[in-house]
Amino acid sequence: MSQEKATSQGFERRPAVPVFISDILQSTYIQRPGADPSGILTKYGEVSRAKIMGVVVSKEDPKQCVVDDGSGSIIIRSFDRPIDVSLGEIIMVIGRPREWESSKYLAPEIAEKIDKQWIEVHKREIRLNQLTTAVKLPVAHDEPEFEQADLGPYQKILNVIAILDKGNGADIDEIISHVKIDNCEAIIKSLLEAGEIFEFSPGKVKLL
Repeated sequence: MSQEKATSQGFERRPAVPVFISDILQSTYIQRPGADPSGILTKYGEVSRAKIMGVVVSKEDPKQCVVDDGSGSIIIRSFDRPIDVSLGEIIMVIGRPREWESSKYLAPEIAEKIDKQWIEVHKREIRLNQLTTAVKLPVAHDEPEFEQADLGPYQKILNVIAILDKGNGADIDEIISHVKIDNCEAIIKSLLEAGEIFEFSPGKVKLL
């Protein structure tokens, strides 16, 4: 992904990348000096402007709120103007990922109420981005390799599902035993809710 280009008016903005909140929370923050744009390193590559959609679950400050999209919750924090959203609204946020004391948040450029149907469009955009940029799934072998230390927990689970599924789905208990991460069952539930996987039969899941 190329850097933002300098122009006579300043910096040319990069496109906002559609992501799940979990992608931001699991990313590595990149801090650059001076005018160079900071950002985060995700499975889609470097992201300096992110687009999320979710529900406002907390609004106790005019310039701050918390948004949840089912994969996680993140603070939206403005430093110059109030954020004109209300508790319980479904909103779209385009903003710059930032980090303070190891906690990530979004500094919003846009934060506005949207109709619920845009959530499905957002998910399709993310899946399309995954197809073109996500880490390749490992090839299944007789003795599959489950050690994938460089991947986040969501991608590890998706990879293990791809290996274990021989056509009739991957058994959830087997996934948990192979992945060996905290809250694995809760993450599988989150992936189901986000539409990344589906329940093929009781106790078995498949990738979409």
